[in-house]
Amino acid sequence: MSFNPHSLHNAPLKPPHHLHIYATKHNTHITLTRPSRDPLLSVSSGNIGFRKAARGTYDAGYQLGAYVMGRIQQKGYLGEIQYLEVVLRGFGPGREAVGKVLLGSEGRNLRPRVVRVTDATRLKFGGTRSKKPRRLGERGGGRFEFLHQQIRHRDPQ
Repeated sequence: MSFNPHSLHNAPLKPPHHLHIYATKHNTHITLTRPSRDPLLSVSSGNIGFRKAARGTYDAGYQLGAYVMGRIQQKGYLGEIQYLEVVLRGFGPGREAVGKVLLGSEGRNLRPRVVRVTDATRLKFGGTRSKKPRRLGERGGGRFEFLHQQIRHRDPQ
């Protein structure tokens, strides 16, 4: 009997564990769940010591990802995890940071188990009216409008 690589796609797979990465503008949350969606580990940037605005940074997301990889090995979940699905949600800086951790040396033990990467970011079709955009650095208006007008209308000498 010869080996057929295409027959592997028809093999019954055990349902995968899920690594949920929820990256917002202000924070990053990572949850490891069983195939039944029961949580094994749930951590956010605030839990590892980042406070206020620091929680939403790339560095906080990277350190959170490295912390979670260490906890997975420390608690012995690697033996239990045969297949892993990575579920990304949101477009915060932590999304890219945790991806770098998975691809780096910290994620070397978990990377071979990843069978699927999905995006669960919620999209709005129409929906409620958005907030008006902030106008930063725009000329005109404000307390110093008269100075701007004098500078604009000054004759070159």
